[in-house]
Amino acid sequence: MKRVLKWGSTVVTVILGIALIVTVYTAVTSRIKGVPEIGGLQMYEVLSGSMEPGIHTGSVIFDKPGVDAKTLRVGDVITFKAIDNPKMLITHRIVQVKTQDGAPAFQTKGDANDAADSGLVPAANVVAQYKNITIPYVGYYLNFMKSKMGIILLIIVPGALLILTTMISLFREIMKIEKDKKPDLVNASSDATSENATKA
Repeated sequence: MKRVLKWGSTVVTVILGIALIVTVYTAVTSRIKGVPEIGGLQMYEVLSGSMEPGIHTGSVIFDKPGVDAKTLRVGDVITFKAIDNPKMLITHRIVQVKTQDGAPAFQTKGDANDAADSGLVPAANVVAQYKNITIPYVGYYLNFMKSKMGIILLIIVPGALLILTTMISLFREIMKIEKDKKPDLVNASSDATSENATKA
């Protein structure tokens, strides 16, 4: 039973440690660069169903930033700044490549939408290109992580639990060492008493 509890404690500690490291790393890169980044790819949460069934709501997609607009073709999926709201990012598929003011411009459309997006997307608005890597449901996690409650529950609480479990494990090891020492002390005391009794 003790081995099972010890094994379970170790597993929980490892899981908490990994979750804390991933969460902190994602939060820090998000604060510094504006977008979480892993291995040169940027992570974006998908908060609508316009690209279903290929990309589901709540998923996280991985995009390659710094794409050359001249290399983009019909069928490519891009993440771009909305024409009427630069703070809003949209991920849709290119359905036509045109030229606007001497530069490439793109007609885009969500796979689940009946009609193409209104207006052309200028090359300057293209942020990144989707690299066909998607993780379902993680987008909900990332979106929640950005809130105050998310920071408390996903960073502070796991950090405190990790410290607590580490302290408990350390305390148990100390108690075990102390317990192992006691028989040696008892034996040493018994040997000394026997020797004194013999000499007397």
